[in-house]
Amino acid sequence: MSVNSVAVTRISRVEYEQLVHRGRAGAVPAIKATTVLDRWRADHPDWRGRHWTFIADDHGVLRLRPLNVSRAERRPIAA
Repeated sequence: MSVNSVAVTRISRVEYEQLVHRGRAGAVPAIKATTVLDRWRADHPDWRGRHWTFIADDHGVLRLRPLNVSRAERRPIAA
């Protein structure tokens, strides 16, 4: 694991859908560069390998980062 690894951001399914709608997140198959994915897997062992997002750094520059999306909540069916 890399020395400069950072925890993977985790968001809800609703938040993820909003980011996708604005073009700021997506599914991994949209990333063609396998070197990026290989590095993310090495640097972020807690990443599920399914989603990515743009996150602003300290200077406001958007950086491509791995993302975990929480599973949808299961609600009981009303009788």
